[in-house]
Amino acid sequence: MIDYDSLLKKIPRVKKILDDGENSVLYHYTKPEKLLGILESGTIRFSNALYLNDKEEVTYSYKLILNLLEDIQGLNENLFSKIKEYFHNKYTKIISGTDDFDNKFEYYTISFSTDSDNLTLWNNYSKGQNYTGYNIGFCKRDLIADMEKIGFNSVYGNIIYNQDKQITVLKLIFEKWNKQYEKYVNSSLKKSSEKLTDTYIELINILSIISLFFKNPYFKDEKEYRIIFINNYGSNYTKQTKICEKNGLFIPYIEYKFLKKTVDSVNIGPTLEENIFYTSTCRMLANFGYGNKKVNRSKIPLRY
Repeated sequence: MIDYDSLLKKIPRVKKILDDGENSVLYHYTKPEKLLGILESGTIRFSNALYLNDKEEVTYSYKLILNLLEDIQGLNENLFSKIKEYFHNKYTKIISGTDDFDNKFEYYTISFSTDSDNLTLWNNYSKGQNYTGYNIGFCKRDLIADMEKIGFNSVYGNIIYNQDKQITVLKLIFEKWNKQYEKYVNSSLKKSSEKLTDTYIELINILSIISLFFKNPYFKDEKEYRIIFINNYGSNYTKQTKICEKNGLFIPYIEYKFLKKTVDSVNIGPTLEENIFYTSTCRMLANFGYGNKKVNRSKIPLRY
């Protein structure tokens, strides 16, 4: 199993950009019928990152990596020509739909927002004035601690929307692993060739995972926070996948059963009938054993 946390510790500035270590509440936006299913079953889903809503979301980072490697100077040609070839092949396969299922690792992701009352996200889950969206607030520290305890060893952090910051992160990664590679190139150690290979694999792994935290600046209003689980086939860490259908796509996902104590609140989106929505939500929560959780109503006014 790849220890991504150890890789991120090699670049502490990047680790801090993703998550400053402070506790907070993360909000998972959803439709009312999905909210009911989540609370009744006590599970949320990690979806395969290859089948996210927008194919451009998956390829955005790969294009950024390739473009930056064309411009940046002073990197080891042997190492970074192989990096360019790897990400060019990944990009081409995603665009053409010829995915490589022999890959041992699959990335599963679940999205939250750091904003409890986000109009952009409410609009994704609302239909008219009498059908509203919801979100569940989870205590970040408790949620991640429980995931780690039961083997959902995840990488987590804020989505980076600013392209200058994205480029800074990539340059820090390139610099760190280029320096490591150059050290082994000039080494007289017997195992230096193995170390060169290990460095190449580490760089592929850190770029693959960090790419999932980059999004087009157009989406910055979502204030997304993402938790990513790496499913490692053929190991003790493998989680069973299930399949759901969404918009005609068959999407692999992994269920995570959360503890009730990790739930901080349930928040109701903008609606004209906020009082009846509030009381029905409170009654539903009591039914499933969440009666002590906060229920909040959106402060965003509806336009008539």
